[in-house]
Amino acid sequence: MNFCPTCGAKLGSKMDGGRDRPACLVDGCGFVFYGSHSIGCGGVVIRDNKALLIQRGINPNRGAWQIPGGYVEAGEEILPAVEREVLEEAGIVAKVKDVVGIRHATAAPNSNVYVVFRLEPVSGEPRFDGDETIGAGYFTWEEIENMEGVQGFSLWSIRRALDTPEGAGFMLHESDMTRQRPGWTLFGIKEGDHRA
Repeated sequence: MNFCPTCGAKLGSKMDGGRDRPACLVDGCGFVFYGSHSIGCGGVVIRDNKALLIQRGINPNRGAWQIPGGYVEAGEEILPAVEREVLEEAGIVAKVKDVVGIRHATAAPNSNVYVVFRLEPVSGEPRFDGDETIGAGYFTWEEIENMEGVQGFSLWSIRRALDTPEGAGFMLHESDMTRQRPGWTLFGIKEGDHRA
């Protein structure tokens, strides 16, 4: 990044948070580039004690089986994002129940936080588009253990969802702590809590 996305001036650098960072040195602008980050989300959908998997149709890992998921788009909230990804990749309308786990990966080209949710299926049957996905279905744990090419993080997520009773995971609550930073806050679920 060579130019400020806020005012267009050529970027310089300054120490911020213990690191030398690209920054706009124009008085009153204040832009600092903190790096490239992305947020991903995946969904463990359980129906009749079977987990929903999709088979990747694109690289990397074409042919691998995994839980449906993808990136949260700019300006999109994370709960609708995971529900959208499950619908787009597997044809299942589902609603978020709770959070199964969180992964933080720091490999290039950017840092990624990936949140895995447990979702309740509402309607639809598994389907694939033949492009982004080349397979989809509900599978028992025994079937999944014997399938070729199931991604490790998906295995962990499914096992955790199967072993953790509904409502015993974490829940995202709409944040009202500040009107300047709307979004979601992760809390341990307590009896009586529910999705806002």
